[in-house]
Amino acid sequence: MIIITSGRGNVDIDAYGGAIAYAYLLNLKGIKAKAVCTGNLNESITPSLLKLEYKLDDYTKSEDDKFIVVDVSYKDFFDKIVEEDKIIEIIDHHCGYEEYWKEKLGEKAIIEQVGAMATIVVEKFEKENLIEKMPIDIAKLLMAAILDNTLNLKSSVTTKRDIDSYNKLQQIVQDENFAKDYFMECQQVIEKNLSEAIRNDIKIEDIDYSLPRVVGQLVLWDKTLLWKNKEIIKKVLKEKGDKWVMNVICLKEGKNYLMASDKEVMQNLEELLETKANDEIIELNRLMLRKELRKKAIEKMS
Repeated sequence: MIIITSGRGNVDIDAYGGAIAYAYLLNLKGIKAKAVCTGNLNESITPSLLKLEYKLDDYTKSEDDKFIVVDVSYKDFFDKIVEEDKIIEIIDHHCGYEEYWKEKLGEKAIIEQVGAMATIVVEKFEKENLIEKMPIDIAKLLMAAILDNTLNLKSSVTTKRDIDSYNKLQQIVQDENFAKDYFMECQQVIEKNLSEAIRNDIKIEDIDYSLPRVVGQLVLWDKTLLWKNKEIIKKVLKEKGDKWVMNVICLKEGKNYLMASDKEVMQNLEELLETKANDEIIELNRLMLRKELRKKAIEKMS
């Protein structure tokens, strides 16, 4: 059995939807595969998406299992079920570990600079000439993944490949309001339990002094929730470490708001982004994902 999985921490819609869709594709080709994620599902996987026909599979470990890991290539972050020597493919869009996996897996190490890992899965359907057999519910999962990881196709990481893949999925789903409805539902879920939403989208990773180990992210429809809940945000991030950055993305305004744990972290952030904070918050007149912050920090080191 091939087990398609992702990270051990919080699982977003790109990992969730991509794993389920790729498992569907392999089964369509007659290859037995399951989508399995044991991490917590974050708020990008909304109630309406969880009600779709296609979901994660139950899993009982077997010695014959082989693994495909999606949306993560840093091995310390892999789902706890993964055995590295049984990995047969990596599909990711996060930079940093390309050479390691290419040496181990060759052409089965697919780590490419696209906005969403789901885009690569859509292209796999196309390559197999099976996109016309993609069910609407699978297409919805992949659409949500591309929307979430490209900030409604407006972030700087968005590529023509992401846009082309999204448009092909839209032809299957035929719902012009899908994007707006999806992001509104995400915000409603966040508002119900803000503290849990923050905890479910925190990444902890050593980069360099430009970014602390703890970096949180929230994608909101508008900034009202941020202004009303600064103290809650600070309290939750401090649970994970004394040094942290919080990246709040507001789609309605098309802006980013960044908070930091202290003056030292804020000064490093100001230097990295070549801007100044105002009232303990950096406001950017563009949309920037956490992975873009991480990429800038990595580039600064080189």
